[in-house]
Amino acid sequence: MNRARNPRPRGRARRAGAALFAAAALTAAPLALNAPAFAAEPPAAAKPVTRSVLGGTFLMGSRGEAIRTVEARVSSFFISETEVTQDLYTAVMGENPSYFKGGDLPVDSVSWFEAAAFCNALSVRAGLPPAYVINGENVVWDRKSRGYRLPTEAEWEYAAREGRYGALGSEPLGRAFFAGCPPSVSEGDYTRLAMDYGWFRLNSVIDKRQSTQPVKGKLPNKLGLYDMSGNVWEWCWDWQDDYPPEPVSDYAGPAGGKYKVARGGSYFNDLKQLTTTTRTGNDPAFKYRTTGFRIAQNG
Repeated sequence: MNRARNPRPRGRARRAGAALFAAAALTAAPLALNAPAFAAEPPAAAKPVTRSVLGGTFLMGSRGEAIRTVEARVSSFFISETEVTQDLYTAVMGENPSYFKGGDLPVDSVSWFEAAAFCNALSVRAGLPPAYVINGENVVWDRKSRGYRLPTEAEWEYAAREGRYGALGSEPLGRAFFAGCPPSVSEGDYTRLAMDYGWFRLNSVIDKRQSTQPVKGKLPNKLGLYDMSGNVWEWCWDWQDDYPPEPVSDYAGPAGGKYKVARGGSYFNDLKQLTTTTRTGNDPAFKYRTTGFRIAQNG
């Protein structure tokens, strides 16, 4: 089992990323982490669609972003085709914490702890054993459980880079691209093509303000996954730290840390922050309008 604790991180991870979440105020109100009680049969809105991702070994990270790369083996898993929507979150949790409102918008303003609690509640509704044992702010992951959970950082990047369709290779990425980007795209077409795959600073202005946008509004990557770049940052399971120096298998991050990893960038960010290897992190109690999540399951 993996535990979520709060000792101090090492290396560059201490200096990473809260700024990428977009100048946010920390909200750390008391958290209701127990799964709410609902009828056994969930409505259609509470049944997420997941995609199967065949496992493989890839080189995680990119040289272009001056971070250590690591050979990572990922077992087969499932991941939701979209970020968790407000309709789904409300159906499961009985409330909608989002700043921007709309049933088909990604849920936002959820902490990492609340995302973990949602995963357990959804598992209970689906008749699956919860993946997490939650005791206040102590979260233990039962890695054998088939319940819903947050993807690991390695799973998230592998899926964003299209798994066996695009992540495999003998050399680290010299430069990372947004999710769904063809490797042969020219510099001149890069921004134009990004507008077709993700919501970010250049295309997320509606009624003179930037905001989240309905899921599945842009093209998916080759795995059928939408919004892996942009719309909202997505919480991952891992504590943030430098990657290990040696190859890893089903890596789930260090045993503890200060910040939880988030990936993918948001509607608020520039295109350079939407690449498939960009990492940031924040306190697991942090929540803001730029931040949501998607869910995963063991394969």
